[in-house]
Amino acid sequence: MAKTQTFRVVGGRIRFKCHACQSIRMVAIPNDVRRRSIRCHKCGEITQASFNRRLIQREQQKGKVLLSLSDGTYLEVDLFDISQNGVGFDIAMRDIRKVSVGKEVQFRCTWNSQLFSQKRYRVRSIKGRRIGAECTQR
Repeated sequence: MAKTQTFRVVGGRIRFKCHACQSIRMVAIPNDVRRRSIRCHKCGEITQASFNRRLIQREQQKGKVLLSLSDGTYLEVDLFDISQNGVGFDIAMRDIRKVSVGKEVQFRCTWNSQLFSQKRYRVRSIKGRRIGAECTQR
């Protein structure tokens, strides 16, 4: 199976470029769709696509960081992506109940102390093991 490509959604449409034949076309994407297989209209090649609807670009970051909860508990989580306004990370299933939407958290990164500095974050969404947090202080 092909590697997943990420496409930016603007106005409910993406600019699809086939990785096999390089043909380009605009494809309408419904609001509730996050992933889809798209077949090229010329060569028939299938591409696995994920869709980015964010206005601010995210930077992919991978690594273990410490998540500090307001009660003083530390959890080790897997950093997934980071942007100016937030962070996305994966948490172990055993720890998922310790974090809830609206809870304030902080991060500590041992391999890059400048990555999070002293910023505070508020948990905005939880989908399975993936958690998204928004920066509350800049």
